[in-house]
Amino acid sequence: MKRIHNNKRGFTLVEMMLALAIIVIIGWTTVALMMATRDSFMTTYNTNDSSNYAKLYADGFENTYLRHTQEDAPTGTSSVISIDKTHSILKDNGVAVFAPSQMTTKNVNNGHIVDKWEIRIYFKHDNSNGKQVVDYKIFVVDNYYSPTYRVMCIQEGEVWAPHMGYGKIALSNTLSSDGVDDFLRGQSTYHLSGWYDTLTYTK
Repeated sequence: MKRIHNNKRGFTLVEMMLALAIIVIIGWTTVALMMATRDSFMTTYNTNDSSNYAKLYADGFENTYLRHTQEDAPTGTSSVISIDKTHSILKDNGVAVFAPSQMTTKNVNNGHIVDKWEIRIYFKHDNSNGKQVVDYKIFVVDNYYSPTYRVMCIQEGEVWAPHMGYGKIALSNTLSSDGVDDFLRGQSTYHLSGWYDTLTYTK
């Protein structure tokens, strides 16, 4: 009589648990890699976008300031440059120098739809050595995290108007402060003591 032996056997519990652990590790590693790639892309995008906005506002301020001080405007003509803090618009005598159309985002804390960036510009006047130099600092703040603000870019510069006489430049804090102002001025690393948010100059 012929005897048939069946030597086939299934996986043991240990083998199944080991295989399952390997699958979980591979899956977790894949998800972590995808999240890291996404975060890296968003960080790069935000850094580049914020620096572009800072440059845009710097050019807007310098061109506006120099245009008024160098043109043949009537003597006594004055101009006021400041940021509209509601919509982050750079204004000259209340008129928008430009009104960039920002992308919007949902605030992580309150769920409100807000502009992606909060822009602030501050001025300081240096008339030493006979030069009428206006220093400026531009801050681009990520509005996604407010009221826990994250400064993404700081642009600093100076502009000299060679034909401006003494006593023609005045700085003041005429605009009401808000959460962004309070945050920026509260950080000692930004050195905003003695800086102002409104620049007035008279031809």
